[in-house]
Amino acid sequence: MAFTALGANIFVDTNRLRRGSHASPTLVYNTENAALTLGPRVPDDVCDLRAAMAVGEKLYAVTSFSLTTVLSWAPTTKVQPGDPPMDWSWNSLSTPTPTPINGTEIITYALHPDGHTIFMSTKDETYSFDTSHGVWKKPGDWVLPFRGQAYFDADLDAWVGIHNKDDGHICCCPVASRCTTATPQLQRRMLKEKLFRSMEEVKVDHRHYKPTLTYMGDSRFCLVENVLCGEDFSDGAVIHVTLFGLKYDHKGELQTKARRTTRSYAVSKNSHLFSHAVFWM
Repeated sequence: MAFTALGANIFVDTNRLRRGSHASPTLVYNTENAALTLGPRVPDDVCDLRAAMAVGEKLYAVTSFSLTTVLSWAPTTKVQPGDPPMDWSWNSLSTPTPTPINGTEIITYALHPDGHTIFMSTKDETYSFDTSHGVWKKPGDWVLPFRGQAYFDADLDAWVGIHNKDDGHICCCPVASRCTTATPQLQRRMLKEKLFRSMEEVKVDHRHYKPTLTYMGDSRFCLVENVLCGEDFSDGAVIHVTLFGLKYDHKGELQTKARRTTRSYAVSKNSHLFSHAVFWM
């Protein structure tokens, strides 16, 4: 299963490996009223719901055919026989500029503090998408230094995310300009302290799922990593959760705040494929 959050709603895609009319509808859980409803099926050309980007009350996704599609609060008119009416719907966007990248190529993304511009990086280049006007731009020949989603921290005045190398580090970089002039390579600041284990540090009889990071507000972050145990990974799993804050020291170097805490939780042997993205949602 794949999960993503939009406001108070958690969307659950139970058909990551299956699309089309035979797939089940998406599950939508509202955290405010504890209600579970059905949402529309994820479009065939959206490779992974986890890559959808939340902006306001909409989820944006770049498809495998280089199109931009959006999930919004609007009734679904096209449903399969037997499906109930749904309050959400996926629709393709008609943009004045064509979508320049394939959704499967996106490695990292970050929402600009303006609240409506998304920056996305592939392995070699970066693009920005203004959701207010549907305009794509290429700010420069550089890439964001992250893997997965990065978050804006107002106290740092920077984007924060997991470093794009599997080395166990967190890093930050200045927010890119939205203007059309070429932006120089963003200078990253590395957190010297390692907050999670790299792939090389995991035991031979363990499997390390890539950790996830989420922003909790007030310069607080939550890092979650999942390690499967045993030679055949049948000994269950351990979820490691690290809560921390970030600040600059007197030299301008990135460091954690004193309130960092770490906890570990055992996962049932019958649920070794537990998605740790659910943990922080």
